[in-house]
Amino acid sequence: KEQTFNKSEKQEDVRSGNIAASKSLADVVRTSLGPRGMDKMIQDPKGEVLITNDGATILKQMEVVHPTAKMLVEISKAQDIEAGDGTTSVVVIAGALLSACEVLLEKGIHPTTISEGFQVALDKALTILDDIKKPVNLEDKEALRTCVVTSLSSKVVSQNSDILAPFAVDAVLKVIDPAVEYNVDLNNIKVVRKKGGTIDDSELVDGLIFTNNKIAHKAGGPTKIEKPKIALIQFCLSSPKTDVENNIVVHDYNAMDRILKEERRYIASLVKQIEKSGANVVMIQKSILRDAVNDLSLHFLAKKGIMVIKDIERDEVEFISKTIGAIPVAHIDHLTPEKLGQAETIKEESLSDDSKIVRITGVKSNKTVSVLIRGSNNLVVDEAERSFHDALCVVRSLVKNRGIIPGGGAPEIEISQKLAEYSRTLSGLDSLVVRAFADALEVIPYTLAENAGLNPIYVVTELRNRHIKGEKESGINVKKGICDNMITENVIQPALVTQSALSLATECVRMILKIDDLVLTR
Repeated sequence: KEQTFNKSEKQEDVRSGNIAASKSLADVVRTSLGPRGMDKMIQDPKGEVLITNDGATILKQMEVVHPTAKMLVEISKAQDIEAGDGTTSVVVIAGALLSACEVLLEKGIHPTTISEGFQVALDKALTILDDIKKPVNLEDKEALRTCVVTSLSSKVVSQNSDILAPFAVDAVLKVIDPAVEYNVDLNNIKVVRKKGGTIDDSELVDGLIFTNNKIAHKAGGPTKIEKPKIALIQFCLSSPKTDVENNIVVHDYNAMDRILKEERRYIASLVKQIEKSGANVVMIQKSILRDAVNDLSLHFLAKKGIMVIKDIERDEVEFISKTIGAIPVAHIDHLTPEKLGQAETIKEESLSDDSKIVRITGVKSNKTVSVLIRGSNNLVVDEAERSFHDALCVVRSLVKNRGIIPGGGAPEIEISQKLAEYSRTLSGLDSLVVRAFADALEVIPYTLAENAGLNPIYVVTELRNRHIKGEKESGINVKKGICDNMITENVIQPALVTQSALSLATECVRMILKIDDLVLTR
């Protein structure tokens, strides 16, 4: 009897291995949950350093080897795409649910039973969440701003949230029509970053900003133009070359002069056609095969008073054409007046630290907007950009699902409390499983309190009592270290964040439960 290999033992080993791996991953990001959460410093193989407490970013940078732990990385990515915020919460909830599974499995409950019980609990939890939800009006910018401030409170740049939050709200409301649209294409909001200055110098620009593309100064062309007509060209203003390497062998000076003359004539004819189209600003797409412009073409263009902005990246072309209303032109023959873009002014500006940016303002299109993010060093600029993306996602969540709920662990405790009541009405093993699900949700307020240096057991018990008395909006006020009404303290978050976190975490845990063997293929 001792010698035979017991199959169920192996299954238990695989399961407990999977659960242990996932829990250890959840413990890594657990400390960075909430406004008092710690930040992680990540160093990549090249020696670049990154400081962040955004759950998705931390997990993306970590080299996770275990296949089950990778599933947690995937759900945090999915949460980042769906809601943009709550990427840490979703992993912490999944970790807590797995701990609950461990206890249930030890009691000898079958994994499928647990999995189905969790689904019952999730459906009920989402119903409870809908009861807590309050509708939000997108015209009410103050409510949106408060939601964004709550999201930014856990970031490194939380002290600048009074600047970034209004930008995020204004940017999103500018690119959509709240009455008819229920999603936001964040590609219409271009976040441009520039090192130097402080985060307070960031600004929202109705138009375009280029930080890397300078206006060509070589030949003394103009640096400011009112009412520009802008051509966006994708061909090169330099002497033509074959695609493969070529050598021209010249035997006498006359032939050399002829080559140079021909080159001048070719470039002059290009410049004349550009002038004929009425364009006085030329944006040139970056070219790999040859120089996009050479000194000769810059000289001719400057003589005609045409401004040149070179090295436009290929992936920016769509945004630029959408903003100024220009159509990209791939050949000189197609350059006609109706393909030109328009704006009020285009000018080069010097910033406080002598670096220059190109600014195009007064554009006709009102479906795009640019945000310039400044910061004293690369780490700050990186983190500000990530936090601003989260802020935009919060507003997007409110556009998708127009409901807000209190933050600070209030919804989790409320759901936990109501699920525990509900579990008493169920019979059989479902009752046990739903109860375990309810207890697992207390991990969010517990962790919030723990990270804030409060006594978690005392705080969570106090919260539970308040919710039993019917104070649905009670949560942890981390700043004062007490339990308080979250709505009056202005700690609110989009309902979509919690809804998506619960669904993704449960889905992932159910999948992990169903796995009973790990097969390696060569």
